[in-house]
Amino acid sequence: MKRAHVSTVVVALLLVTAGCLGAVGSGDDDASVDDDGDEQLPDEELPDADELLEAALEAESNVETVQGIQTTTMDDGTETVTTTQEIWERGPDQYRADIVESDEPESIDVIVSDGSTMWMYDEDENEAVRMEFGFDQADLEALNDGFVDAFTADTDASVEGTDTVADRDVYVLELTGDGDDALYESATLWIDQETDYPLKQEITPAVGESVTTTMTFEEVAFDEEIDDEVFAFEPPADAEIREFDELVPQQYADVDAADAEVPFDVPRPDVPAEYELESVLAGENMVGWSATLQYTDEEGSFLTVGVADEAQDPVFEPDSDPVEIGDVDATIREVTETRTILKWEDDGLTYTVSGELAADELIDVAESIAG
Repeated sequence: MKRAHVSTVVVALLLVTAGCLGAVGSGDDDASVDDDGDEQLPDEELPDADELLEAALEAESNVETVQGIQTTTMDDGTETVTTTQEIWERGPDQYRADIVESDEPESIDVIVSDGSTMWMYDEDENEAVRMEFGFDQADLEALNDGFVDAFTADTDASVEGTDTVADRDVYVLELTGDGDDALYESATLWIDQETDYPLKQEITPAVGESVTTTMTFEEVAFDEEIDDEVFAFEPPADAEIREFDELVPQQYADVDAADAEVPFDVPRPDVPAEYELESVLAGENMVGWSATLQYTDEEGSFLTVGVADEAQDPVFEPDSDPVEIGDVDATIREVTETRTILKWEDDGLTYTVSGELAADELIDVAESIAG
């Protein structure tokens, strides 16, 4: 499955097609006009919210091709980062996205899938990663079904009216998380009235950092012919070619086994007596090498210790407090009411210690590494 289609499906997991979408009645005396001057349909002419959500999720079957310019913005409340891509889609498994402009350096500049092979290319590093798809149509359908189930779990949907995106009429569908299994706090989909395809999506997740992501087609065209060459990718002759399977972290039996594989010393922290080592993951990705130790106690609380030799800078630098780990400057912040992260850099490596422990206990764990 192509990454961007996953992205479109993921966000589009907020759609649905039902063939009973009402037409905009431009001369209806009951129609209202919103604050932006857009004419709104009366409630009785708007489509059913659950049917519209389902239709959007199935929208790919309504079009043969999609191409256009899509802008993605990420906003943490204090800073906004924008990336613009040119996108081509044909059928359920052919896809291409080229970075046109971005506020931040991107680790992937081009993503191309021809249905059997996906390429991800980093222009700055002149590195290409190849992924061969090893699943059949049944696997693909099962994966899509899983996304649908996840994104519609504990969700309330409502149609809030109509709007215009990329010069096309859309319905505005709002989704609100309502339960522990909801993956997002809120989401809004602007769904094309003709094709049910989501032309704009705005999502705030229910867990993790409070970052709102908005994906908007500035230009879009449906069912126009796309040359086969668009979905073919030939890396530069001097590019380093990596296989995706090589860049997946591996599970190791213990710290010693992982230590033998990575180009740095894996930490051996002193942890509270009630915690036991549950898993050791290590390996290389497109950014660099990393190793992660996961500890748990009898109550299911976790403690994670990680190290990376070239950790990618986050899109946003979250607010944190300075602390000292031995002679090294570090930062500490509460991610949730129960989870705290401690982070520092030393000798070219980035270390993190996180878990459901008090700050002073996390600092003790960190000092056993830094010392």
